[in-house]
Amino acid sequence: MIPLRKHKFWANITGVFLVITFLALAVHLGHIQLIEHDKYCKLAKGQQRKKIELPARRGTILDRNGLTLADSLQVSSVYADPAEIEDIPTVAYHLSKVLKLSSAKIAKLLNKDKRFVWIKRKIGDDELRAVTKLPLKGVYTKHEYHRFYPNGRLGSHVLGFTNIDERGLEGVELSFNDVLSGEPGYKLINRDALQRQIVTPDAEIQLPRHGNQVVLTIDANIQRFTEEELEIAFDKWKPVSATAVVMNPMTGEVLAMANYPSFDPNHFEKYPSYARRNLAVTDCYEPGSLMKPIVVSGVFEHGLARPDEVIYCENGAAVIEGRSLHDAHEYGNLTISDVIAHSSNIGMAKVGLRMGNEKMYRYLKQFKFGVKTGIELPGEIGGVFHPLKQWSKKYSLISVSIGHEIAVTPLQFLTAFCCIPNGGQLIRPKIIKATISNGNTRKECFQSSQGVERVMSSHVARTIMNPILMKVVTDGTGENAKLLEYDVAGKTGTSQKVFSGGRYSHDKHVGSFIAYAPAERPRICVLVMINEPQSREYYGGTVAAPVVREIILRSLVYLGEEPSRFKMAMQ
Repeated sequence: MIPLRKHKFWANITGVFLVITFLALAVHLGHIQLIEHDKYCKLAKGQQRKKIELPARRGTILDRNGLTLADSLQVSSVYADPAEIEDIPTVAYHLSKVLKLSSAKIAKLLNKDKRFVWIKRKIGDDELRAVTKLPLKGVYTKHEYHRFYPNGRLGSHVLGFTNIDERGLEGVELSFNDVLSGEPGYKLINRDALQRQIVTPDAEIQLPRHGNQVVLTIDANIQRFTEEELEIAFDKWKPVSATAVVMNPMTGEVLAMANYPSFDPNHFEKYPSYARRNLAVTDCYEPGSLMKPIVVSGVFEHGLARPDEVIYCENGAAVIEGRSLHDAHEYGNLTISDVIAHSSNIGMAKVGLRMGNEKMYRYLKQFKFGVKTGIELPGEIGGVFHPLKQWSKKYSLISVSIGHEIAVTPLQFLTAFCCIPNGGQLIRPKIIKATISNGNTRKECFQSSQGVERVMSSHVARTIMNPILMKVVTDGTGENAKLLEYDVAGKTGTSQKVFSGGRYSHDKHVGSFIAYAPAERPRICVLVMINEPQSREYYGGTVAAPVVREIILRSLVYLGEEPSRFKMAMQ
């Protein structure tokens, strides 16, 4: 038998152990309740309550007439809570079958130490029905929004595109991302021990604030005409690229902006990056003879010449101030009007020299060459316009007079040129007309830019330059832009591409044409640039003028403009 004293000893040891244990538990419980109270309350709430995000819908983008160009549609996505999944291989296998994904990839996602992982986002209706039929614990679906461009390629370089989270990456989608993006809301739900949702009438909810609408100055119909005609020219001349911009010269509103190659923003990732560049604002070129009307207007402004003054053009070849110049034809005597109409480099050089470096520089500086236009699009560059101190004594003056030693973006030059049809005002271009908030409050972003800055007198613009530019089309290098229905005024341009060392290419050119109509009451001004046409017929009057002609004709008919010839016949 065990002695009684021994029993008492072990009883005392056990008692002391139990007291110490209970004291330790009491201290630990007190620490949990007093010191770590907030921590464990948070953990409990995390298990009992779940915060579900309510996505915000991105605002739509509309053309000037209210046509939807970009919209967001509600779709479903599949996600999982790995902590709730017991048999990962089985779940991965079933999901891979209905979602057409690799089971190994799904298993890797489910093995992550997270409470939320995306399995597949923005699925189709068939996939959604298949997933909801699977009794898989820890696998859920939720609503999201998917950016959709109902007109495909139409206006793609202006609109841009978004990523899978509907964040703008290019175009208006990027520059107005903060306006278009809303703020997501949330809903708090209670769950029982088996993670089943408990419906309560007082569930906390914060509704999302959906994004605002953006209204463009673009007219979808004129945009379509422009893209169709540009594509025809691209297929015919096989250039590296082609660009067209249509503007209302009186207000600066851009009615169309197109580039080729183009892309579909619904599937932008399938296209190379160069096809997604908005060349109208991101790339610059030497304007060549397009520059001549701007330069000669300065000569007229300073009273250094008259339109009917005769210039001897040296029968097509001359050395002026040590520089060899040639014309496409062997011109003799030409009036200054004819120098522009027939685009004589020799005649233009002689006229431009009258300005002198300082006057020429100051005059052209007014047109904001070398400066960004400030249009509401990302990626715009300012082009090249060298400071006066970098001009050579007379070589630069001749070069600038015929459109060399200066580089412009298509939009930049169109903006400068529009001062002629609008009577001498340099107007800032705009591509955003208005924004509309959720409360249907419309804010006009476009404000009339009349009188922004006068760069040319109304007399020179309308009385002198307008007839000269009409003559370019009726009797000069722009005859391919002539229309029976409307009077067109414009100018051709053909420039050689410049290599990095400053040398000019003999076989790579940019053919361009700019024009406005009706000449007596301008409603649109159009610029088309064909970059490196693969043809011996690379002149702007050949490759670009017909494109401008068709864009003008289709646009004016669409706008309901009464034909000029009809009005003349009725008088």
